[in-house]
Amino acid sequence: MVCTICAESAGRGPRRIATAGLLALAALFAGGSHVYAQQQDNILKQAFKAPFKLFGFATDVGPPQDFVTQTRPSGDLNYIPIFQPPPEPSRPALKTDQLKSVKGDLDGVQKQHDTLRQGFAPAAKAMAEQQAAQKKPNSTAPAAQQ
Repeated sequence: MVCTICAESAGRGPRRIATAGLLALAALFAGGSHVYAQQQDNILKQAFKAPFKLFGFATDVGPPQDFVTQTRPSGDLNYIPIFQPPPEPSRPALKTDQLKSVKGDLDGVQKQHDTLRQGFAPAAKAMAEQQAAQKKPNSTAPAAQQ
């Protein structure tokens, strides 16, 4: 019985190899050389692209918009290295007294915003809830929300 199964499937192997070879040959022929592809560009594109378009795997790409062609640089671009050091800042680093004055300005703005927030009722309520939550010890079981 095993010999019969082997004998029946033995004929399929060479057929599969021959079919794969014919498909590879057809793909090679369809691709062809660059000159051949340019000569019969429309015929080959339509013949192979139509089934793919039917199933949504291929689309027709239109020419780029005017603003794209206008903003692209003309000619070949030079090589731009990926890992280059960042450019140096245009102004020098702040000195200690300048840095302290900037921090003071930021602290003043923060205090001004805090007073505005205190006057706004929803913000004051939210801040009070936040402070109460910080004072309250954390429970291990999470609260159920509905």
